Amino acid sequence: MRKKQMRRLASALALTMAAGLFTGCGNPAPKESESASAETEKTEAGESQEAGKTEDSSAAAKDTLIIATANETPSMTTHLHNATAGDYLNTMTHDRLFSTGDDLSPQPSLCESYEIVSDTEWLFHLRKGVKFHNGQEMKARDVKASLDLCKESPQVSQYGQSTGTVDIVDDYTIKITTDGPQSGLLYDLCHHGNAVLPADLIESGHDFNKEPIGTGPYKLVEWKKGESIEYEAFEDYWGGVAPIKHVIWKVIPEGSSRTMALETGEVDLVVDVETTDLTRLMEDPDLEVFNEAGTTHQWMMVNNEIAPFNNADFRRAIASAIDKEAVIQVSLQGTGSVSDSMLPGCFNGVTDTGAMTYDVEKAKEYFAASGLDPADCGFAIICSDDMKLRQGQVIQSCLKENLGIETTLESMDLATYLDVTATGDYQAAIGNYTASSVLAFSQGVYHSMSINGSNKTRLNNPEIDALIEKVQATLDPEENEKAVTELSDAINELCPQAPLFVRNNIRAYKKGLKGFNINAAGSTYYHKMSWE
Repeated sequence: MRKKQMRRLASALALTMAAGLFTGCGNPAPKESESASAETEKTEAGESQEAGKTEDSSAAAKDTLIIATANETPSMTTHLHNATAGDYLNTMTHDRLFSTGDDLSPQPSLCESYEIVSDTEWLFHLRKGVKFHNGQEMKARDVKASLDLCKESPQVSQYGQSTGTVDIVDDYTIKITTDGPQSGLLYDLCHHGNAVLPADLIESGHDFNKEPIGTGPYKLVEWKKGESIEYEAFEDYWGGVAPIKHVIWKVIPEGSSRTMALETGEVDLVVDVETTDLTRLMEDPDLEVFNEAGTTHQWMMVNNEIAPFNNADFRRAIASAIDKEAVIQVSLQGTGSVSDSMLPGCFNGVTDTGAMTYDVEKAKEYFAASGLDPADCGFAIICSDDMKLRQGQVIQSCLKENLGIETTLESMDLATYLDVTATGDYQAAIGNYTASSVLAFSQGVYHSMSINGSNKTRLNNPEIDALIEKVQATLDPEENEKAVTELSDAINELCPQAPLFVRNNIRAYKKGLKGFNINAAGSTYYHKMSWE
């Protein structure tokens, strides 16, 4: 059981910041046009604001859904990014052989059925008559080309390792021969990196960022970078045309501006809900709020290749010096759960054994063991949105007070953040990762094959790689869980980064939106929604 500890500094900081008295540095300012638009709507509504919510948007609401997001996708492609913001959009325009279900299990999508011939041989039977957005019919040739493309793309290649050799049996059947047993194959086939694209466009070097072509329920209409992304329903979608014909994503970086946009009727749904506004949104009779535990694991990641983070005792020291409960209170208003483990505790087999807890005295012991001088250990923490910035502010205060380490906070847009952290051109950053299986999570975050991709700590440890591969090759559920525990304990002891919490999935949307859905991994299928 975690020891109860005195947290006078962190608690005072949490109260001060939660009350809005801690302004912080480097908050991304709202775009002038966005702020003006929201403020104008609020002013014009005046006392009749409630009427404005329905009368002004009722005509559009019947066939249009407007979504506010904090972060813009770095790419419309399926294989040149591994960003959550991009996955949201890929799910609208592209299908995979499988999709992630409500219970996080893989559900057949473009694959109608499959057979496990042996531990290493799988047959997948494709749906017939599925159309791409350009009118072509999807066939086995397209599936093979797409799965091979995933293997070749560094940003998502970890999701292509399990597919081994892909062979075409006939126009509607493919055979996958894996390199040994692969317990995560179906989960990997759910990932956007394995979305199915037209083979001839892959071969011709088509610009999928400019013109994404998939088999999904929506087609891209226009991308105004930094402002909005517009989609229209694909009339020939194999699953039936979506009830909501138009979907528009608005990029609104500042949290209170997203809240205001929802309240005034400028948008219908907010993906990145500003947690400081959560109570206010829950009390609004015209809105619905979803707030449940998810699988997103949040941390301060550090570059293990450079000093002082190549010193394991230094990493243990900073992980032990951070008051995670204060981080949750300040940045999420309590809508998350402390995580000490390097893997999300929601997965079977994950343990806290050997993990660093918040313990200032232990932090000082680890720091002394590192042999380092606090004056030589200052570093910059990159934050890509205002929620991460608030987390950084608590961490900054804890490290200064508890270990005498000076840190600075640096704000940057998501695309730049993803680039510099993937290439290792950074010291520390606030980050997170979401996956629907512990294997996909550990491969993406800790396996050396994911360096220059989603392994942002750049951990390159043969023992950890071998333990991940053991989980991958162990098909028996009980033995697989034991392998996960062995992996979990080893990564906890190594402490390649500083875990913070597992965050809740929070969404706010207008009443009257039917079919709202989101699973624990954060996947939402907008083509299943409709207006009353």
